[in-house]
Amino acid sequence: MNRFFEEYLEYLRGVRSLSPRTVESYRRDLRLFDAFLAGTSPFAVEDSDIRLFVAELGQKDFQSSGVNRTLSALRGFYRYAIRFSHTQKNPVETVRNLKVPQKMPSFLFSEDADKFCKKPETSVQKPLWQARDKALLTVLYSTGCRVSEIAGLSLADIDPAGKSATVTGKGNKQRKVFFSKAALAALSEYFPERIAVIERQQERNYSKNRLFISKRGRALSVRGIQFIIDRYSKEAGTKRISPHALRHTFATTLITRGADIRVVQELLGHASISTTQRYTHITKEHLKKLYHQAHPHG
Repeated sequence: MNRFFEEYLEYLRGVRSLSPRTVESYRRDLRLFDAFLAGTSPFAVEDSDIRLFVAELGQKDFQSSGVNRTLSALRGFYRYAIRFSHTQKNPVETVRNLKVPQKMPSFLFSEDADKFCKKPETSVQKPLWQARDKALLTVLYSTGCRVSEIAGLSLADIDPAGKSATVTGKGNKQRKVFFSKAALAALSEYFPERIAVIERQQERNYSKNRLFISKRGRALSVRGIQFIIDRYSKEAGTKRISPHALRHTFATTLITRGADIRVVQELLGHASISTTQRYTHITKEHLKKLYHQAHPHG
C-alpha cells in the first residue's frame, strides 16, 4: 500500500489514539482506494477520479453507507496530507455523500428487554455462567454502553459507592454511566463468584482487573460478549438481539418516558445531537402502532 497511506494510519494510531478497530476500518477503505489508483500518486487525483471511484464501488454492490464511510476516510487522509504539506488540495471536498435510506435501529420494548436480561435464570439450556451473564445483560441495558465500552470496563472505573462508572468511549472520551437497581442486584450476585474465579488463578492475573471475565479468569472480549448475547438471543426465539439493540432500547426507553434528549445524548456519548434524535422517530412509530392497535377506528 502507498507509503503515505501507511503514514496516515500510523498518525491515527499514535497521535489521534484511535482504537485498533477504527484504524483497521480506515486501512480497509484506503486499500480499496489504493487498488483503484493502481500505482498513481494520491496527490495527482482530481474530484472526477473520486467520482469514478465511487461509481466503481457501486458496481461492486457496496452499500451507500459503506461508500460514505470510505469517502470519510479519504477526506480525513487529504486533510492530513494538506496539514503536513504533502498536497494543497482535497479532491474529496466537492464530492457529496450518497443518500442513505434511513433505517430505524433495532430495539426491544422495555418489558421484553427486562425478560431478556433475566434469560440466564430461565434458560432451558445450561447457562454459560448464570450470575455473570445476568449481570452483563442488565449492565448493558441499564447503562446504554457500547459493547466495546463494557468489555473495557474495569473495577477501578466503578465509583466507590458502586452506583455508577466512568467508561471510555470513541476518541478516548470519558463519560459517567449509571447502574439501575436491577443491575446493582445482579452485580452483587456476580461479584463473589468473580472473586472465587480470580482466586483460583492465583498469580496468573488474566483478567487485567476487568469487570466481566470468563470462567478461566480472562477478560471478556467484544466477541466473547457478542457470543453470550447471541446464545441467549437464539434461545429467546424472537428477532436477533445484538449488543447494540440493548443500547438502542436504553435510549428509546428513556425518551419514551420523557427524558430530555440532551441528557440521553450525554449518557450515550454521542458527539452530535442529530445521532440521538433518531430515537424520537422510534417513539413516534411506537405511538402510531399502539394507536392503530388500540383505537376502535384505528
